Amino acid sequence: MSMLLNERHFPSVEHSVRAHWAPILLRPISGSIEQLVVGVATANAEGFHVELANALDRLQCLYGPDATGAIKAVELAGEHLEHDLSKRSVEALFKPDSIVTGVFVGECMEAEGLSLESLAQSWMTALSSLYVAPEEHYELVAPMSVAIVEDVDGGGEGDRLPFMVCDYIKSHRDGYGVYFSADLQAGRPRRAKGSSSKVIIDFAGPKLVANFGTLRAGSLTSSVHRIKRRLWDLKVDRDKEPNVHFARAHEMMLHRPSKDDPQVTERQQNNIDEALEELEAQADQEELRLLAFENVQAIGKRILDIEVAA
Repeated sequence: MSMLLNERHFPSVEHSVRAHWAPILLRPISGSIEQLVVGVATANAEGFHVELANALDRLQCLYGPDATGAIKAVELAGEHLEHDLSKRSVEALFKPDSIVTGVFVGECMEAEGLSLESLAQSWMTALSSLYVAPEEHYELVAPMSVAIVEDVDGGGEGDRLPFMVCDYIKSHRDGYGVYFSADLQAGRPRRAKGSSSKVIIDFAGPKLVANFGTLRAGSLTSSVHRIKRRLWDLKVDRDKEPNVHFARAHEMMLHRPSKDDPQVTERQQNNIDEALEELEAQADQEELRLLAFENVQAIGKRILDIEVAA
């Protein structure tokens, strides 16, 4: 595969950041030297970013039905690496702690870019045939980073939404806090587990099971990957329901920026709409419901309408 490069592929050194980066590699055949670039992770003293391949469905052309397992492995490895970076920063790239067989972090190098996210996107565009560069990649934007904290804020994934929904429900309906996960009830960030394959359910009431996620305009690719993981968790939980005739509703509830949000460009809004269509299609395929709301109150009202309905 060839690629024509021009000056827009190379960021100006003005307002740039220096960071370490490493490819995330997939070796689909055990013992073989064959490998594919399925992600790039960047990190420095200020933050980190993991950019996973967004065209993993192309693996189906190579591996057919076996591609499903490979795609899941990549998503799990990416999630675990984010947890690890949030705790160990750059050390997680130099001394990676891989938990998924066949997916590992490659050699760590140093580079410079407009931001941690754009740096990762640049290398993914150059290195991976399983990646389609987002249009925002070519915009000259101010440097962005993800703050490093002892525990990743908001559900172990940088998302405060589940906590905010939990607080809303507890303040509007006594006794309903028990339906949220123990971490959300206690208001504490989730620790990285020994295995990121653990199924996570945010809310499990008598009539509704729900997970919550945020579509972020500035890190849309990462948001979509996390939401897909939460959809998978809902599917696993739904399939365990003992009686299909009295099964609870399973819904993925998202927060998206409002259409008149001044901090979100028209192009970003269009990209969010496209991401929603993709996520809705996956939810439909798994016979789940995916809904997008513009504020926490609307999500809380949805939950109470279902649970309190006669």
